[in-house]
Amino acid sequence: MGLVFAVLEAKRKGDDDGFKDVFKRLYMYAREMYQQQHHLRFAWGVTVSGRLVRVFHFGHDKAISSCHMDVTTPEGRRSFIEVLVNWSFCEESQIGRDPTMEYMHDLRCWQIACPSEKGCMGEGADVKYYYFSTVKCQAEQVFGRHTRCFLATDIMPTAVISTTNPLIPTVVIKDSWVFSKRNASDDACDEVSSLNKIKEGLSARAAAKDIIFPKIEAGGRVSFQRNGKWVEDNTDTIYGQGKLADDNTDTTNELGKAPSDDDPLFRAHRRIVMSPIGEPLCSTKSVAEFVTVVCDAMRCHSAFVDDCNILHRDISDNNILVVWSEGVARGMLIDFDCAIDLKQKERDNLNRVTGTLPYMSINNLSESDVERTSLDDWESMLCLICWFATLGTISGKRREYEELAKFPIAAWRHDSTNGMITAKESAFYSHESFMSTIVNNFKLEGGKPDKNELLKRLAISIHKCLFRNRRLSPDCHGTF
Repeated sequence: MGLVFAVLEAKRKGDDDGFKDVFKRLYMYAREMYQQQHHLRFAWGVTVSGRLVRVFHFGHDKAISSCHMDVTTPEGRRSFIEVLVNWSFCEESQIGRDPTMEYMHDLRCWQIACPSEKGCMGEGADVKYYYFSTVKCQAEQVFGRHTRCFLATDIMPTAVISTTNPLIPTVVIKDSWVFSKRNASDDACDEVSSLNKIKEGLSARAAAKDIIFPKIEAGGRVSFQRNGKWVEDNTDTIYGQGKLADDNTDTTNELGKAPSDDDPLFRAHRRIVMSPIGEPLCSTKSVAEFVTVVCDAMRCHSAFVDDCNILHRDISDNNILVVWSEGVARGMLIDFDCAIDLKQKERDNLNRVTGTLPYMSINNLSESDVERTSLDDWESMLCLICWFATLGTISGKRREYEELAKFPIAAWRHDSTNGMITAKESAFYSHESFMSTIVNNFKLEGGKPDKNELLKRLAISIHKCLFRNRRLSPDCHGTF
């Protein structure tokens, strides 16, 4: 399980078309590196286009390139040799590897260090080790959070992991690079903080409320040792103290300057250990199972708001899991990267655009200055139910995404932002428009209309509460 920290793509042509071609291929290779190497923090790449060589650094938000090095000239050859020599002196963390993860060849599994219950790693802090062989979620993009999920246990295996001796996971570890404040205590959207508040607020009442929610066991920002000192793993550690400059700024001039806590491109490496383990929403096998799971998820949502003052703000299929409890499928709401504490004095983040297409509320899509509330999340749930009801709720029996193109709901994902807003406003404006453009296009599960009645009643009920609620002003239509 070696580390490939740099990929090379070469073409004979040295013109602009040749360079564009090699860069496209290099980008694809970088994506494969992130998918296959779970301990890769960032990636390097080299392009050779004719006599010109360039070195690329693929970070979380952009790729940074060196100047052309013409290897037919002494200066170009010297520059390229300097790059190779510098790489040879780099520590593993400096070429992209995560020092807190190690593949144990003798056991055929990974060992991963996680922050203690106090939420930190470093001098005087306990570090807990977990072991995994199953990757539930890979980093699938070159840029972004690079979220990975591992099914793990805190019991170190005593024999080689195999099909006859599998590793039995008890927790899921979420590893990601998230936009943050440099000072963790100032971070309004800190998932660890939200999960701890939920744990404190619901642990004693979960049984009475009959809900299943994610329980944090450990979590915080990742740190590792460099030159005998503990270093927090973040974009400052990768690029140097200072912000990652925009396209028109010389990045090297930023290194060494005092960092700004308002830097929108600062990311912190965060790792969270949680239980229970669930399956994706797309694994439901019946309409009744799907309805049970999404209803459970929104009961969780209501409990988070009422008992913990936590507003989720990203209702999507990726954030709802199916958890089996005593042979019954239950729903659990996860992923609090966008969540916010409603009691915070600074509420600026309440009108920040958050969420996932095609489930974002009209208010959210419009980027209005109106604060996001529970209504936005309920509208997102209505969009999710309608999307799945049109696509199909039963695993293995869904419509192909290409089939959705003939329905008005396709605009929720594939149109421009203004087109999405218009499509949702038109669909939700009245009961008649909701029925004709959305509900009447729900997929017939099993070819029988009666199997869809539960979904239809649920969607119509939520739509009525949001858009035709007699308790509200006649001018109020959902979130718009």
